Amino acid sequence: MLFTLDLQMLFGTAAGLSCGFLNSLLPAFTLTDSKGLIWLLCGFVLLLDKRTRRYGWMLLFSVALAYIIGDQVIKDLVARPRPFAEFGVSNLLIPTPDGYSFPSGHASSSFAALTVIYATNKKIRIPAAVYALLIAFSRVYLFVHFPSDVLAGAILGTLCAYLIMMVFNRFQIPRPLYES
Repeated sequence: MLFTLDLQMLFGTAAGLSCGFLNSLLPAFTLTDSKGLIWLLCGFVLLLDKRTRRYGWMLLFSVALAYIIGDQVIKDLVARPRPFAEFGVSNLLIPTPDGYSFPSGHASSSFAALTVIYATNKKIRIPAAVYALLIAFSRVYLFVHFPSDVLAGAILGTLCAYLIMMVFNRFQIPRPLYES
């Protein structure tokens, strides 16, 4: 039943929503997040300012942890083929990704970064959420992930970010009572 729902959502998204506008827009979102690049860039930008440095480290460690667990461990254990490979589709709108499908690395890095941003920066919450959701959606639309891959990636990224934020909050260095 879940597999059937996964397939209905995959084909409904890829075929039902297909249009020229999305065909040119969504590959850009996917390509900007190759290996979590856009989120790593955000983390490095946060490191530049002393006031946001802590959040930058949280973001970077969250994305790194999601990558290690998802791409280096779970993908090889589950070894789920990507939809285009499983259904013999060869004309993708993006370069053919290698590796396995479950969980989505794009979704895990996006939601790891989004969770940190959402918890620490009210000003860019909404744009970051829209961006992360578009990246995650693009993976299904472009036929390189099943919806359950994206959902699992989003859950993994969120959990990794919460874990990293808990560690950072546990080992927070207290501020001195008096500034010298």
